Amino acid sequence: MRALTQHTFGGPEVLAVEDVPVPRPLPTEVLLRVRAIGLNPLEARLRAGEFPLLGQPPFILGWDVSGVVEEAVT
Repeated sequence: MRALTQHTFGGPEVLAVEDVPVPRPLPTEVLLRVRAIGLNPLEARLRAGEFPLLGQPPFILGWDVSGVVEEAVT
């Protein structure tokens, strides 16, 4: 799958679309085939290193998503 990743703090130039392994959903989770993402203001602050919620990069941004459920684990 492709994901919007960052490996260092900075401006929009630190973002990259990369191939990453498809995650396996845990019990009570779903796997989505994402069709669109949005970057919200909190993610812009995380990208810049202004708000240390996630610790140090690398990490994947794009938490506001729209898509189709591919798999559900119950």
